[in-house]
Amino acid sequence: MLRRALSSLAAVELPESVEVSVTVVDNDPAGSARPVVQGVEPTFPLPLTYAVESRRGIPFARNRCLDEAQGKGADYLIFIDDDEWVAGDWLQKLYGFAHDAGDRAVVCGSVISLMPASAPDYFSMFFSRKRRRTGERLPYCATNNVLIPMAEVRRLGLRFDENRPFAGGEDVLFFTEANLHGVAIFHCAEAVVYEDVPECRATIRWLSRRKYSVGITLARQKMRAGRSRGMVLASALVQLLTASLVCLLGIAFNRQRSRAWLRACRSAGMACGALGLESQFYRSANS
Repeated sequence: MLRRALSSLAAVELPESVEVSVTVVDNDPAGSARPVVQGVEPTFPLPLTYAVESRRGIPFARNRCLDEAQGKGADYLIFIDDDEWVAGDWLQKLYGFAHDAGDRAVVCGSVISLMPASAPDYFSMFFSRKRRRTGERLPYCATNNVLIPMAEVRRLGLRFDENRPFAGGEDVLFFTEANLHGVAIFHCAEAVVYEDVPECRATIRWLSRRKYSVGITLARQKMRAGRSRGMVLASALVQLLTASLVCLLGIAFNRQRSRAWLRACRSAGMACGALGLESQFYRSANS
């Protein structure tokens, strides 16, 4: 997967008069990604850095990315996941929008998920993101395709929360914090990356665990944005009751039952998040 990501970055169209480098941060103390990086490095057309972040947990790896960008004196840091690959004009679209927006905004692009052949056709709806128009302003985003102005990171002292290393969602909270301090977050639909959904994730069991974890993060995000714990809990319980009733009614179509069940899982997560419970969804490397 990492080899494909690097191959797509090697072929990407570069904006004029912009210096671009690539950093691979490996969150495995054994350095398992090193052979892949060393294998592509001799012919890689951009400066390529490899760094090992030995502390296990996504927030440690993401903060290491911030540190690496800071050490290089970068104006922008762009995140993609190692299981993604980018469209040829992805960087031009992402950077071009950021430049036109005034160089101080966070800009997130589109992620298109490709389903395995073994998954039921209707499963694609569970992995599709909400369609947003270019220029739409958001309260938060994720790190799977995003450009961050490092000047704002320095100004606000932004860091990913390392207190919950396996919970997930620290990117949502990071960008919520940035937005609350006046950093605009825009969507650029034309800046596209792709990902393959592995078979192990195209299951109701995995989606249920994922939705529960997402619900916990959403509860934290809503409370950070100003909603009271009681309001978040009450809303989650109402949504949980509604989704559970739909499940119990035994709707005939599998997709509708599955959708109601996943809504119930997310609502249960929100309720638990409002009560202070945590998730360990990302303790496993295959999550």
